[in-house]
Amino acid sequence: MTISRRSTSAPPPGPPQTQLQALQRAIPELLDVDPAQALALAQTCCALAGTPGSSEAAESQVLLGRALLASGQQAEALAAFCRSTEHFERLDQPIAGAEAHSLAGKLQLDLGRFDEAAWHLEQAVRLAQNEPEGQGIQATALNHLAIVNHHQGRVTEALGLLHQALQLREDEQHVTGQIHCLINISNIQMWFGQYDEAVRSLTRAYTLYKTQPADLKLETPILHNLAHVHSMRGDNDLAIEVMEAAYKSAVGSGDRRMQATASLNLGMCCLDAQQFDRALEYLQLALKLSRELRYQVGELSALDSLGNLYSQTGELALASQTIREALVIALEIGSKQGELEVRLQLGRLHLRQGELDAAHQELNAALELAVGIQSVKEQAEAHEALAEYFERRGSLAEALTHSRELTRIERELFNAERDRQTRNLSIQFEVERARHDAEIYRVRTDVEHEGRQRAEEQVRVRTAELARAQQEVVTRLAMAAEYRDDTTGEHTRRVGRTSARIALALGWPEGRANVLGIAARLHDVGKIGIPDSVLLKSGKLDSAEFRQMQTHTLIGARILSGGRSELLRLAEEIALTHHERWDGSGYPRGLQATQIPLSGRIVALADVFDALTQVRPYKAAWSTQEALDEIRRQTGSHFDPDLVETAVEVLTQPDTHSGDWGEEPLPLEQEDASHVLTVFEQLLVERTRELEQARQEAERLALTDSLTELGNRRALEQRLERTLRQSAESRAPFTVLSFDLDGLKAVNDAQGHAQGDRFLQAFALSLTQAFGEAGLAYRIGGDEFAIVTTQPLDEAALRDRLGQVHEQLRCQGFEDASASMGHAQYPQDAQTAGDLLRLSDQRMYHRKLSRRRGMH
Repeated sequence: MTISRRSTSAPPPGPPQTQLQALQRAIPELLDVDPAQALALAQTCCALAGTPGSSEAAESQVLLGRALLASGQQAEALAAFCRSTEHFERLDQPIAGAEAHSLAGKLQLDLGRFDEAAWHLEQAVRLAQNEPEGQGIQATALNHLAIVNHHQGRVTEALGLLHQALQLREDEQHVTGQIHCLINISNIQMWFGQYDEAVRSLTRAYTLYKTQPADLKLETPILHNLAHVHSMRGDNDLAIEVMEAAYKSAVGSGDRRMQATASLNLGMCCLDAQQFDRALEYLQLALKLSRELRYQVGELSALDSLGNLYSQTGELALASQTIREALVIALEIGSKQGELEVRLQLGRLHLRQGELDAAHQELNAALELAVGIQSVKEQAEAHEALAEYFERRGSLAEALTHSRELTRIERELFNAERDRQTRNLSIQFEVERARHDAEIYRVRTDVEHEGRQRAEEQVRVRTAELARAQQEVVTRLAMAAEYRDDTTGEHTRRVGRTSARIALALGWPEGRANVLGIAARLHDVGKIGIPDSVLLKSGKLDSAEFRQMQTHTLIGARILSGGRSELLRLAEEIALTHHERWDGSGYPRGLQATQIPLSGRIVALADVFDALTQVRPYKAAWSTQEALDEIRRQTGSHFDPDLVETAVEVLTQPDTHSGDWGEEPLPLEQEDASHVLTVFEQLLVERTRELEQARQEAERLALTDSLTELGNRRALEQRLERTLRQSAESRAPFTVLSFDLDGLKAVNDAQGHAQGDRFLQAFALSLTQAFGEAGLAYRIGGDEFAIVTTQPLDEAALRDRLGQVHEQLRCQGFEDASASMGHAQYPQDAQTAGDLLRLSDQRMYHRKLSRRRGMH
């Protein structure tokens, strides 16, 4: 779809809400075609959205960030994404907030700000992980978080995150997402020297790719990694050949970031083959593109490779200058891997120039980094260079030690090289097939496009038939619910029509208002599951009967659940929420204000208005004016104040709409009603099981701290008693750790309790991440936390983990955060749960007081 400048440069006519929605829909299509025009429209959206506290304003900020990013304004884009995360947090919209955090995290990653990226991506995972529709966002965030971990040297953690993301992508059957995960997994497998596993991952990625239309942006990274396997195996000619194909694919994709990466990789392959002129050309192009894109990770790699090239061609002064530029960037962005490679280069360069002290310093630092991030290849290189250093110093014993370490590592790597020829043949086959099949996929895509055009007319016809059938089913279902007290179905028709009129006045498109009008007819479908003794009772319901009547909202939502169409999803939402009240006193969930979906708020008002203006066995009909006066009286308690204002205006005007929202009621035969009721009786059996699940969920909540989602004091006491019994039988020791979060009162007093809550949540998350392998964390009251662990942990290990907690808190914006810790071990220190907890708590407070007095 092409959108001309003329059609989008000025806001479309219509109410502001309709105008805003139209602009928001247009922006994504313009991002790649005309970033400047997309940016202008996004700025208009922000102006139309008005108050920062609305969903429209938050969504407009996301679109503004995307448009700024497409225009190359990265800092401004980041600010817009961060503003949107704050808006969505205040609106309690976790999915939208997760997506905004994911966008901010990806941008921070591209800028090389790994700590900030990690924080945003962790927030995205946290917000999305408990939402059924959040799987895709969570998988994307985990994928990017894995890249952050890889850059920071936590390679094992990165691999674990990628496997989590892959599982999510498999669950949602998202093929492109699976391919991206597998490509990244193969990167880390190659990093570990697991070439067989890397080949299997790439083969699996390519097999999935074959099922999709041709996509150069997807094909390029697969070819990249295949070339990397050849390069790491020393097959430079084949690596260059494959990387040239990847470079052409990247240029053809039009993605400048991908072109920068392809230029860098091709330059590195040419450098390995000592094709220095070609290597210089591609590496300088990669450096230029990375700097234009402000892509610091790419800039670091390009400088590092250029430094290597200059060193090989004897331009040692230029090599030293270039490598030091790379080291500055590596330290600035916190890239452990980049720092390792640069320090190795500097160490070797100092050795070559006879600067032995400087060489020793850089090589020792490189070896420490290589061991820390489990980089076997770089460990071998560091030992080799250090062996040369000590030999030149005349320290033959130390030289021999490093030589032996080098031999040991090479022996381990040899086992990974035994099947080299077989792997290369397999990879060559895959590369050739990738190269030849790509054109076939492009042809297939063209054929599929032509087939879609021919099928479109049939689809339109079938869609119209489906819509008519769906409306008929909805009408019959609505009448089944009304059958015992309203055989005409007029109540559901009037509620649907009134709801649609109100939605139109709010600025909804007519098509969506029509869907609402039909869906509203199903608002009381759950009454099918209410016994006649309650539903048809002439007198007032007692409390038990009223509670049973209230369940018609849950029954209705269950009947309508699982629908894929917008109509059924909207009907489920309405059935569940049309008895909620603005002040939170409604049912079944006690939602309040904007927690109640707008559809539920609209139908609630339409339902009450119709009930007031119609004759019922227990009352006469009210006049329209009397009903509207009553609705005004319940403004702010039962009804949304803004909605009442619009609805009163609508309901005081005659209905001039020429058509009808939905078909006219269809007659329902007695046998149809009997059949429907029989089906719904079975649903009530299922509902009984759901109630049991709800009871179990209630028990879980009784053991959970609502703020941090950790176990509470009761859960800790149960865990302690259970662990005591097991340890008494097995005679195995365990440890109770007590923690106190310092400074919570100061945060509450200076910045408010909302920030204090975020402080507690951040500490809970940091504690879980740092001590997660040791045992579950519990919040046992206020700023006090505890962990029960059966793992042996010495004092140094405990201090190290507590240091990780402090570091993660600082990464989340709590610069001065700290915590105190104490521990007690069973059976040495105490033998009862109460004594263990009390002793660990005493020791924790003793340490807290010691720190305050400046003692150690």
